[in-house]
Amino acid sequence: MNGFLEVRLWETNGKIGNRCMVPVRTITGIVEDKDGTFIETGTDGKGKETGVFAVDKYETVREKLQKL
Repeated sequence: MNGFLEVRLWETNGKIGNRCMVPVRTITGIVEDKDGTFIETGTDGKGKETGVFAVDKYETVREKLQKL
């Protein structure tokens, strides 16, 4: 699917969750973490970053984005 990044999400209990399609046009930043990658999709009304926390490693997310 063009224009979307597919990643696997972390669940709140620390287990690997379902796959998710993130619209590339909404991505404002990608942050590497020791447990995966935070994909920022904007900020909430109070200025706090919002997005999804993916299990995928930073390099994997970066490569997927470069191929789009």
